[in-house]
Amino acid sequence: MKILIVDDNPINLKFLYYSLKRFYEIETASNGKEALQKLEKSPSDLVLMDLAMPIMDGVQATAAIRNSANKKISEIPVIFVTTNDFEHEKQRCFDAGATDYMLKPIDAQTLLAKIEDLLQPQYVKM
Repeated sequence: MKILIVDDNPINLKFLYYSLKRFYEIETASNGKEALQKLEKSPSDLVLMDLAMPIMDGVQATAAIRNSANKKISEIPVIFVTTNDFEHEKQRCFDAGATDYMLKPIDAQTLLAKIEDLLQPQYVKM
């Protein structure tokens, strides 16, 4: 299983990368535009998306993911991982197609549990 981590902060990228690399194949991107380019080349199974980034923010990138003609891309679960605790921003993320929303600092075990739940096969979910 492959996860794409999208964040412009190198410290956040490293934390998420090292928290998940034992369990998943990890790819990283520093903005939404780069993330879309990587997904077009090789879709991931899940995206961890920061909200505020240069060039293309997380909301714009998530909307583009959801509007993709490629079903392997448009149906990818997107979990926002952000410091933004404003309700209107959270709603923007869900309106764009977010699957879930987590506030930084992230607890690695909680994140792993969310990812495992989203990536387990549909027939196993109840």
